[in-house]
Amino acid sequence: MEHSLKKAIVLQAVEEPVTYTDSKLGGQPYCKPGDEFPIHESGTPYMFLAQLNFSQLPKLENYPQHGLLQFFVLADEDYGLYEDGYYCRYYEEIEPSVDIEPFSEEEEEYELCEPIIFGGPYAFKATLQEELVPYTDPRSVHYELPMKDPEYGKYFDKTDSSGTKIGGYAFMDKNSFDEHNSHAELLFQLDMEGNDKKTYAMILDSGTMQFFIEREALKAKDFSKLYYYIYSL
Repeated sequence: MEHSLKKAIVLQAVEEPVTYTDSKLGGQPYCKPGDEFPIHESGTPYMFLAQLNFSQLPKLENYPQHGLLQFFVLADEDYGLYEDGYYCRYYEEIEPSVDIEPFSEEEEEYELCEPIIFGGPYAFKATLQEELVPYTDPRSVHYELPMKDPEYGKYFDKTDSSGTKIGGYAFMDKNSFDEHNSHAELLFQLDMEGNDKKTYAMILDSGTMQFFIEREALKAKDFSKLYYYIYSL
């Protein structure tokens, strides 16, 4: 089972100040001079989700060691899920900012859908952890996992793959995997975020957003083609 261990960067959104180039949930994406907020060819606006500043994060093999990666999805009825409606932008080199981005409680309004991020921006606190392969992952068939209680229950409890994170294993059931994501690497997973008083992020009915990438594309830092999914119980 130990051979199935994968490292992941677990991200927790917190209400702390961020600059324009920090890792964050919501707010305004960093843009180089001359760049603009991306617009879909259909004219439907994109929704900015998060940006990851890899120079501030723990290091994962094959993932960027520096640079800024941003995630957007279409603000339509299905959040771009059935229209290949995601956009991922990577800046390999950036000039760090010292300007604090103002926090707002206001929610972005969209014509076709409810917002996913409520207020913001929120800072990301990062923790490096190791994850065992969950039963729901198709790769679990390559490992001798316990199939009877009490070992089954103990192992199942250890393999909760939920949460916002980079890398590791995705929070999905076996029916949600296909020929694309069943062998690709988890690039970014956005789960429900918040505290006991306030919700920061919510996807559909407590859903989870995932972006997968082929390993060779990840090594090459080519984020032009991802596999984008929404998993909802």
